[in-house]
Amino acid sequence: MTWPFENDTSFVVKKLANRNMKADKRSRLLLIFTIAFSVCMVFSIVLISAGLQEKYKNTQRNKAQIGILGITDEQLARLLQNEDVLWIGEYSAIGLFYVEDKTITVAYGNQDYFLHQEEKTLQGNAPQKVNEIMLPQNYIDYLGKPYQAGDTISLDLTGTGREAEYILSGILNDTKESDGYFIYVNKELARVLAEDTFQVTAYTRLNTKAISSSAILDFAEGVIQGTDIVKEQINLTEYFAVMSGAIKSGIPIPVPILAVLTAILAATIVYGVFYTKIVKNVQMFGQLRTIGMTKKQMKKMAGKEGCLYALAGIPLGLLAGVLVGFAGCPDGFRIKAAVLYAVLIAAVAFATVNLAIFGPVRVAMHTSPVEGTRYLVYAGDKIKSRKLRRRFTPFHLAKMNIQRNRKKALLTLFMLGMSGAFLLVTSTAAGSIDPEKQANFKYYPYGNILIQIKNTVGSSFDKESEPYGSSKLQLEGNPLEDQALIQELETINGIEKITRCDCINMMVTFPGGSGSITSITDFFPTLDREQIEEKQAVLSDGMADYDDMATRNGILAEEGTAKVGDTLKIEGRAPDGSSFEMESVVVGTYDRADLMQDSPVVPGSPYFIMTYDTAKKLTGITEQTGILAVKASDGCFQEVLDAVRKLAEQNGEIEVNAVEQTVANIQYRYQASIKAMYMISAILFIFGSISLMNMF
Repeated sequence: MTWPFENDTSFVVKKLANRNMKADKRSRLLLIFTIAFSVCMVFSIVLISAGLQEKYKNTQRNKAQIGILGITDEQLARLLQNEDVLWIGEYSAIGLFYVEDKTITVAYGNQDYFLHQEEKTLQGNAPQKVNEIMLPQNYIDYLGKPYQAGDTISLDLTGTGREAEYILSGILNDTKESDGYFIYVNKELARVLAEDTFQVTAYTRLNTKAISSSAILDFAEGVIQGTDIVKEQINLTEYFAVMSGAIKSGIPIPVPILAVLTAILAATIVYGVFYTKIVKNVQMFGQLRTIGMTKKQMKKMAGKEGCLYALAGIPLGLLAGVLVGFAGCPDGFRIKAAVLYAVLIAAVAFATVNLAIFGPVRVAMHTSPVEGTRYLVYAGDKIKSRKLRRRFTPFHLAKMNIQRNRKKALLTLFMLGMSGAFLLVTSTAAGSIDPEKQANFKYYPYGNILIQIKNTVGSSFDKESEPYGSSKLQLEGNPLEDQALIQELETINGIEKITRCDCINMMVTFPGGSGSITSITDFFPTLDREQIEEKQAVLSDGMADYDDMATRNGILAEEGTAKVGDTLKIEGRAPDGSSFEMESVVVGTYDRADLMQDSPVVPGSPYFIMTYDTAKKLTGITEQTGILAVKASDGCFQEVLDAVRKLAEQNGEIEVNAVEQTVANIQYRYQASIKAMYMISAILFIFGSISLMNMF
C-alpha cells in the first residue's frame, strides 16, 4: 500500500527484482529447475497414483453393487419390474470335473452376466436351449479344435464318460491360458444337472450412485419390497470396497508422505540457493540502502524476485508433471482431477517457495550500508597475522567453500548420506530376503516338491463322489502307500529323499473376529506319540499329552486362531462315507514360526494338529500318509518336477505342488516395500545432488 504522501516505487522495485533475477544466470536456472522438478515430481506422482486408483475403480464402476443369493424365478421376475434395477446378471456354478491337470467347471450364466458383470464380449449368444452350450476361447484352444459359433460338437459335459452332441451357441472372448476352464449351459439344463442343489446368484445393478455399504444396503432393501426377497439374501459385491477406496491400488508408499518429503527437500534447497544469492549481493544491497532504499522496499524487491522464480518454475513443473502423469497411467487419467490437483499443488508450491525465501529476504532487508561495504563472502576462521597464511590447495579451497555456509553444507551431506544409507539398507534388505528359503522354512521343510492326494477325483457329477474324496482314497487304498509309485519315484534321477507325512483333509470351524465364524478346510497333520511329545517344547501355552489328546479329541492350535480351553467344531468323512461333526477342545497353542523352526511338520505352518489315534477314530483311516515330500538335488529341480508331474498325470489320484509358486507369492509381497525404499532413496539423492551443485 502507498500512502498519499509517498512516492509509488513499485515499478522500480519490480524492475530491480527482474534485473537481479537475470544477473545471476546459474542461480536462476538452479532455482527454476529445483522448483519445476519438485512440482513435476509431486504432480506426476499424485496423478499416477490417482490414475491407478481410477483404473482399478474402472474394474467395478459399471458392475453390480449387490448379489442376491438363492433367488427364484418368481422373485427375479418381480425384481426386474422395478425401475431402480438396471440389469441382473444370473450365475450359478453347477459342478466340476478334472481332465489331466485341468479343472473344468460347468456353470450357468445369462447374457447380462457376461456382458456387464464379467465385462466380456462373446461371439453369438449365451445358451438359450437345453442342447446349447457356450465355451470360452481358451478352452477351445486347449481342445485344439477350430470350433465356430453355430457348430454342432460332441462333448462330455460332466466328465463321467457320457458324450452328447450340443450346439455351440456362443464363444466367450477369453483367450488367457489357465489351469481351469468353463462350460456354460442354459438354465434348464443347469437345473437338471444340479438337481436339488441348484441355486442362482443374481448380480443386480441398482440405479444409484451410492458407494458406501450402508447406503447401498438401504437402497437395496427398498428395491426388494414386494418381491418376497429377504435382506439376508443380499450380499455386497466388491463394488463398494473398490469404489469407496477400502481396497486401493496405486504407488506402494503413501502419496502425502512423498509430497511432504519432496516439499521439505525442495524448500530447503530453494532456501540454500536463494540465501547464497542474497549473500553474494550484500554489497549491492548496501549500495541500494545508501541511495535511500528502505527496508520495506528491500523486502519487497527480494520477495518479488522469489515470486518470479516461483511463477517461472511452477508452470514448467505442472506441464512436465501432467505429461509424465498421463504417460504413467493414461487409462486412469481424468482432466477434472488433473486441474484440481494442479491448482492445489501450485498453491502449495507457491507458499512453500515464499516460506523458503523468508530467511534470505530478512538478510537482505536488514543489510545496512556499512555492512555492505565491509562484507566478505568467506566467513571462516581468521588468523590474526599480517601475513596471508592460506594454502591454495584443492582441499583448502573446498574447506573455504564449505565454511561459506556450514548449514547448507551439513544439509547437503545429510541428504547425500541419507540417500546412500537408504540405498544401502534397501539393497541389503532386498539381498537378504530369500523367498526360496522362506518358502522352504514355512511350507517345504522336507522337500521342495509335495505330492498330495487329490481331494476330488473324477467328477462332482458322479454320485459316488464325496466332498472329502481324499479321505475315501486314504481309507480304501491310499495311492501314496503304493509301493509301485514309491519305486517309480526312486528311479527318477535327481531325487535325494522322499519323506512320508501323515495328514487328513478336514474342516475346522472356530470363532473369528467381530463375532464372525471362520472355517478352514485343509490337510491337517496327524502325528504319532513321539511327534506329539516333541511339540511340547514349542508350545506357548497348554500341554501336549498324547493320551489326553486322544481321549478328549484334543487338538493343538496356532495361538492367533484359538486359546487353550476353546471348543472348535471339526468336520470330515466318517468310515461309512457319511460326514461327521465333532467338538474338539484346544489343549495347547503354538507359534507357527517357532513350530517350523524347532519341530517342523508337513503341511507346513498348520493352523491345527491332531493325534494319529484321534484321526483314526474319526475317519477309520490307518494309512494316513497324505503327502510325500520330495527333495530334489541342487540343479535338478525342474527335471525332477517335470518327471513327478508326468507321473501324477498318469496316476490320476495325486497332484503336485512345488515351491516355485510360493516363492513367487513371497517375492510379490515384498516387492512394494522395496520399491518404496528405492523411491525415497532416489528422491534424497536427486535433491542432494542439486544442493551439491549449488555449493560450487
